[in-house]
Amino acid sequence: MKKVGILGGMGPEATAQFYLEIVRIFQQRYGAKYDSDYPEMIILNLPLSDVVEEKGSAEQIIKLLQQGVKKLEQAGADFIAIPCNTVMTFLPQMQEAVSVPFVSIVEETATFVKKRGFTQVGIVATQMTLRSGIYSKTIGQILLEPSEEQKSLITKIIMAVLAGGKKDEDRKILQEIIQDLRIRGAETIILGCTELPLLFTDENTIDTIKVLADAVVREAIDI
Repeated sequence: MKKVGILGGMGPEATAQFYLEIVRIFQQRYGAKYDSDYPEMIILNLPLSDVVEEKGSAEQIIKLLQQGVKKLEQAGADFIAIPCNTVMTFLPQMQEAVSVPFVSIVEETATFVKKRGFTQVGIVATQMTLRSGIYSKTIGQILLEPSEEQKSLITKIIMAVLAGGKKDEDRKILQEIIQDLRIRGAETIILGCTELPLLFTDENTIDTIKVLADAVVREAIDI
């Protein structure tokens, strides 16, 4: 199997959940039992400047991301996956730094949406992710975004999850925002920040952690 490079730490708990999801897929779908049933995986926990509240400059963030993907390439990764939606804004700059390919959480989610033929899709994500347009460019006009007030609330919820908080109050607010998107016509909701599935997910949401994990397994075994 191919050697998997994972650029994680954005945030650390989401990275851990992503790794566990890959393990579960191998167990449940391919009957993995022995350690040798899994691919070699290199996980680099990158202490990146905060991209949720946008604390660091774009130049600083790009430099750190490029250093991170270079380390994975030097360690022998055959491809790289990043369980973070927001930093995919800088995918072109990361790809410039290495020759190995990326499995993009955004592209894989867009493919997931298109294959299922949804005509209206809601998204909850960081303000930077939404402002960058990385999802609207790949999914198109069928994408519904929260209001500006709701986006601010989502950012606060994400920051709380990053700090280990999973409050019922925050879960309720997130559910209310998701319900509002459904009332506006969304047939499903993209959880476009990998912290959000740690707080809430159901059968009518798209967990981007799971979407990326599925793609990584597919790429690792080359099917």
